[in-house]
Amino acid sequence: MRHDRLWLLGGAFFALVVVAFGFLFFIRPEQQDTDTIRSDAADAQLKVDQQRRELATLAKQHEHIEEFKAALAKDQAALPDADRASDFLRELQSAGELTGVTVSGVSVGSAVDLKALVGFEVYALPVSLTVAGPTGKLNPFLDQLQVAQPRAVLISSINVAPTSTGSDRSNVTINLQAFYAPLS
Repeated sequence: MRHDRLWLLGGAFFALVVVAFGFLFFIRPEQQDTDTIRSDAADAQLKVDQQRRELATLAKQHEHIEEFKAALAKDQAALPDADRASDFLRELQSAGELTGVTVSGVSVGSAVDLKALVGFEVYALPVSLTVAGPTGKLNPFLDQLQVAQPRAVLISSINVAPTSTGSDRSNVTINLQAFYAPLS
């Protein structure tokens, strides 16, 4: 009987080895693959949730698309892609006519590259202009330059000289910079 027990123990040991071998080489790798797939599915679900939140935000923003387009158009008018000096001179003339002053002399200098200063490609176009008119109408003209007309300008100096006739008229020399940014 001892021999039978040995076969019984050997068979049990062999069965245990087969089960262990099957677990280690077949079942455990499948469990690891299943865990990996579940982890990937959870990560994908997180990304889907994040994308849905972003989509909801974009949908809300899309409701205001016309406002964004208007702001873009205004910003593009303030910072055109070329110097467009002739357009700017027409805007100065219109501002003068609108406020009741006369723009009599305009001098446009060479553009100055400001990339080193601001970090992106933008140019300043120096402009010097002479304006004549009633002293009370000069401030509205300056407001028109800085606020109402679309082009972005920076007034660097203003020299006011009253006319010699004793009337309420003045001649003003304005030095300013008009900006533009070429498309990259």
